[in-house]
Amino acid sequence: MAIFTVHFPRMAPGQLPAPDKIVFLRDGFSWPAFIFGPFWLAWRRAWLVAVLWTLLLVALALIAWQLRVSRDAMSWLTLGLAVWLGFEGERLVGWNLARRGYVEQDLVIGDDLDEAEAAYFHRHRTSERIAKDDVAGGLAP
Repeated sequence: MAIFTVHFPRMAPGQLPAPDKIVFLRDGFSWPAFIFGPFWLAWRRAWLVAVLWTLLLVALALIAWQLRVSRDAMSWLTLGLAVWLGFEGERLVGWNLARRGYVEQDLVIGDDLDEAEAAYFHRHRTSERIAKDDVAGGLAP
């Protein structure tokens, strides 16, 4: 089971976003982020983070070249950065969403994205139905 964070675009109070505007981010290690790095960030539309990540890699390569750092040391450093991006990539995407006006609203548990979305929308529909029943039954003011 995985944990997914649910992000909504900023809306007026009491308004719900269209379901296609809701973003689910998986919490945990991301193999695609580890393997593809800045390309994965660009694919996830985290353009600023992708550019900054690429600049970091280029700067480290230039510094290592100037200081004549061994290739083995650079390989280990690059591997360490790739592992870090694997663990923190989804958080960086979440940070990028926050910059675009999204707000983290909820957590959902599921085996995969489809199951997490189904669980979230099922829970949301159930809570709406209960609220409507309370109003219809006279339980709400």
